[in-house]
Amino acid sequence: MLGVLGPMLPSYAQDRATLLRIIVPFNAGSGADAAARALGNALTEAAGLTVIVENRAGGATVIGSQEVARAAADGNTILYTTGGHTTNAVLMKKLPYDSLNGFTPLAMLTRTPGWVLVVGPNSRFKTLKQFLDAAKKDPGKLTFGSSGVGGSSHVMGSLFCKAANIDLTHVPYKGTPFTDLFAGVIDSSFQGSGTVMQYLKDGRLRALGISSAKRVAQLPDVPTFGEFGINADLPAWSGIFGPPNLPPAVVQRLSESLHKAQQVPSYVKFVTDNGSEVVNMGPQQFRTYVAEEIAQYRRTLPPLGIHIE
Repeated sequence: MLGVLGPMLPSYAQDRATLLRIIVPFNAGSGADAAARALGNALTEAAGLTVIVENRAGGATVIGSQEVARAAADGNTILYTTGGHTTNAVLMKKLPYDSLNGFTPLAMLTRTPGWVLVVGPNSRFKTLKQFLDAAKKDPGKLTFGSSGVGGSSHVMGSLFCKAANIDLTHVPYKGTPFTDLFAGVIDSSFQGSGTVMQYLKDGRLRALGISSAKRVAQLPDVPTFGEFGINADLPAWSGIFGPPNLPPAVVQRLSESLHKAQQVPSYVKFVTDNGSEVVNMGPQQFRTYVAEEIAQYRRTLPPLGIHIE
């Protein structure tokens, strides 16, 4: 029997090295899911990998993230996630992993220029001024939906309210709030421009303002929050993490594969069409970035009063 298995082992090892599971801690059909699948296609094209994208939504991304934190350190399982990974480190009291040391940061993939305040297609609000005036007239009457308590969209909405000195009622969802936003059940939501760009293009949502330092090319008629004296922003990015203690050779292999995928024209087009930009940030630089962002959030987020049990 050993004589049969022996020659098979190199082939098996090679097959294992080309199989990659991407865990996405968001719902199927979400913007993050679409982006992860675009990345998977690029990894197949550029690095010859067989990619399986698996959705593990729930728990404000904790369920999927925890699966990767507990995965074998063989390079066959990675996490595709967003900036909420670092806000969770500060806002969650009982996070079952260390957001930095419980993973191996591999690459920041994309960065989004800003968060967009969006309303439904039939909303009575056509401008940011109209929205702000209504919010100040009736504190707490207007609502904003998010993907859950403590998620990035919740944090961004809270930062906006604090900076604009208004009171909006938060409506958390287990998934995305888009269905109710389209239907006018909730008044608004704060979403990364990359997440909602297609909805804005096809008229299913309307943008009132954006958190970027200057107006973005894809939304030239949408004013910045800064034009209204509102200083509110939150870094919006996507990145890849592996399980903790990945061997240096595995880190290098995955990093090189990700870098190749980021240069695939179809992936670059997907990213830019959705209002984001490709970022070339490797393992060490990404690790430093994550550490610094968590440290910053420990100073800036507690005053918002958001807590996740």
